Parts: sequence; structure tokens; C-alpha cells
Amino acid sequence: MRRIGTYIALSLVGLMVVIGAFLGGVVFDQAVDWSAWFRAVPEPGPSVGDRVDEVRRLLEREALEPSSEESMTAGSVRGLLESLDDPYAAYLDAKHFEYFNDQTEGEFFGVGINIAEREGVVYVVSTIEGTPAEEAGLQAEDEIISIDGESRDRWDIDEVVARVRGPEGTEVELGIRREGSDELIIFTITRAQIDIPNVMSRMVDGDVGYLRLLTFNMKSAEALAEEISELEADGATAFVLDVRDNPGGLLNSAIEVASLFIEDGVIVRIEERDRPETQQRAGGGAVTGKPLVLLVNGNSASASEVLAGALQDYGRAKLVGEKTFGKGSVQTVEQLSWGGGVKFTIAHYLTPQGRVIDGVGLDPDVVLEMELADQADDSTDMQLQRAVREAHKAVR
Repeated sequence: MRRIGTYIALSLVGLMVVIGAFLGGVVFDQAVDWSAWFRAVPEPGPSVGDRVDEVRRLLEREALEPSSEESMTAGSVRGLLESLDDPYAAYLDAKHFEYFNDQTEGEFFGVGINIAEREGVVYVVSTIEGTPAEEAGLQAEDEIISIDGESRDRWDIDEVVARVRGPEGTEVELGIRREGSDELIIFTITRAQIDIPNVMSRMVDGDVGYLRLLTFNMKSAEALAEEISELEADGATAFVLDVRDNPGGLLNSAIEVASLFIEDGVIVRIEERDRPETQQRAGGGAVTGKPLVLLVNGNSASASEVLAGALQDYGRAKLVGEKTFGKGSVQTVEQLSWGGGVKFTIAHYLTPQGRVIDGVGLDPDVVLEMELADQADDSTDMQLQRAVREAHKAVR
């Protein structure tokens, strides 16, 4: 009996060990999830391209009025750019990408307007004398709402530029919102060749050379240097450089223009993603050391601010006018394999002393607010008059 009892006891202990192991395994399994040891590695999810392609096939198969491939491409690319939350990102199709490139070469077919952007609205700063825009009756402060019947919640300024330009003799329809008018005003304008006047110059008040730079393109620095030389030959003892309403252009052009007045030193500091800060220095080809005053306003942006920041930081020029726009970012324009292009922000730039421009702007040394229309005549252009007085003071 004692031996049988021993066997029963051993059997009970063995059974309890088995049950305990089972129960322990259940509890342990809940904590560690043993089944994970036997699961297959999950397949990666569909890529962005796969998802877009799925929607494309669905639309082609079931949409009542499926879009063209060109339209779907444009919509897809714009959607990707919108995901950046980049106010300067834009897509240009092959035709408009070509017109956009013409801007940097100094001549193009368009209507002859200078435009700027304010709070998401693109508006006319001025019309170029003798161009179709002036003849059609476009005015400063006209807001561009639609182009060829297409409206947007927010137009990118470079896309407006590209769409307004086109082959000589063709027409573009602009829907304009004008102060005092309740309805959209439609202008149908025939494009013509527009030679961008990079620099306008003249002598003012006897011995001050006045230079107006309208854009920063590949020809700007060369043209400006030539005008400076001619004005000095005419007796200029100081200069006023006017970049009011200049929306910018090529960063390299801004560095070249600054180098006309600054012999050596950093012109701009550039901050890019996952890269150390880089610096762009003066090219060592200054053409004049005579006193300089720079005119700026709220439409002086981008490359204009690079120039203004460098001149102010080095004390090379006194700034007169109004706080600048505050666009301290660098965009790249990349051509796509099918001929179009995309523009997006790749960096921020700072002044030589490290001052932030983006979203802040630059404060002039002499603040003097004025209506845009008052620039039309020297007698009403109080900013120009003050700049000339400052130039005279610097000579003395």
C-alpha cells in the first residue's frame, strides 16, 4: 500500500508539473507571444507610386468623365508638392517650363507686367511702358484671379509668370480684380516680345547716378556694371540703386551684383537640410567704391534681400524706404523626364552677419512709407528724394 501510495503521489506531482507548465506557458505566452516566432515577416505596404496608380486605374475604369493622362499627371504632381506645405512649390508643364526658363535669359514673349505676391494673391506692381499690358489698360494693384479661365485659391507667382508668357502673337486671358469694381474684369491681351530692361539709369540732382534694377537674371550684373561706368563718366559722385518692387530672381545674380560694390567677404549664408552651412563670397570684381544708397520697399524680395542684407551688414550702403518682403528661401527648379518641371524650397539664406530674412524682412536705416503710385514722378517720389539727400551727405 505504501508503494502504491508513493506511485500515486509521484503521479500527482507529475500531473501538477505538467498542468503548472501548461498554465505557466499560457501566462508567459500572453506576455511574449510565442506565435511571433512562427509568423512570416510582413510584406512592405504599397508605395506612393502604387497607390497613385491604383487610383488612376480606378478612375480610368469607372469615372464618368476620366481625365486625360496629362491632366492626371499634373494633378498627381501638384498633390505631392502640396504635401510639402511649401508656399513656393509649383509644377510647370513642358510648355510653361520652357517659357519660365526664358525669364533668366533676358527676353521673352509676354504682356509686359511686373508682378508680386502678397498674402497669397499675385498682383500687378507696374506695367512696362509700350507693352501690350499698358495698352490694354492693366494697372498697378490689379489682382490676378484667373488665367485663361482657370482660377486658383492661391497662385504661385512663377506659375503665373509661366502661364502669362507664350508664343508671340497668341492671346492670354486675365481675370482681374480691381479696387472699386464688384465684378471680375476680363482682359484679352496679345503676347509680344518683351525685352526685359534689366537696368534703367539716369543722372539726378546734378551728380547722383540713379540705377533701377528690375530683375536678377544672367545679364543683370553685366548690364549694371556698364551703366555704372557710363554714369561715372557723366560725373556721378554717388549712386542710388533702386530695387523697390524687384521680386528677385537668380541667387547667383544677386551675388554678382553685390560683388560690384563689395570687394571681398561673405555675401550670403545658406542653410540646407542635413548639410553644414555654406557661404557664398564676393567675386572680387568691385567696380566702384563711391557712396551708395539702396531703395527698398515691401515688394523687394528674395535676391533683392540678399543684396540688401549684404550691403547693410558691411555698411556699404544705407537702406531707405520700407521693410522688405521677407522671402529668405532658396528654390530649385528641376526639369522632369517628360519635359515639365517642379520648383520647391531647398534652403534658407541668412545675411553675412547671420540675420534671418525669411518671414521677417529687413528694416531700412531710414524708414519712409509711401504709396506705390507716387513712384511715377520724381516730384512725388519722397523715397527717391530722401535717398538722393543721403547720397549727397555721404559724399560730403
